[in-house]
Amino acid sequence: MSRNLARAGAVCAFFLMACGGAGAQGFYPGPWWHGHSGLFSRDYVTPSEDLPGYLTGSPSNASSARGGKLVFAAAAVDQRCQQDGSPRVRVLASPRVGRISVDLGGFVATGVDGGSAYCLGRMVRGARVFYVGRPARGERLVLRVSYPHKGLTYDHVITVP
Repeated sequence: MSRNLARAGAVCAFFLMACGGAGAQGFYPGPWWHGHSGLFSRDYVTPSEDLPGYLTGSPSNASSARGGKLVFAAAAVDQRCQQDGSPRVRVLASPRVGRISVDLGGFVATGVDGGSAYCLGRMVRGARVFYVGRPARGERLVLRVSYPHKGLTYDHVITVP
């Protein structure tokens, strides 16, 4: 009996020491036990179901940055609208005058490429595409968006406003 208690105590002590070095994330067993956060990160909660959403955004709902104008955004999210990987954006038809830059950031989801539509109208995080420079009249871009996990790929034709 005392051997089992000693082993259990040693395992608990080892676990706590190992988690003490978690550094940037931390260790949150109380909130995790009650379902409010992740065990090692307060920012992520594991959803109860696997219901991904592959969402898009438009320039009307996010601010421009990096000296460019937002023209498109895409995100892969889980059931709780948390980022679930980052879609890869490839430019198939580049602009004649300006250039394209891509970053990760927040935007409001306005469209669905596939999966769940639960997060429409909510702030999500994903890949944002910016047009840098002054666009020519009727400038169009063709973007290929590849979403993680399911291998979904969609082409989007964007007219730069």
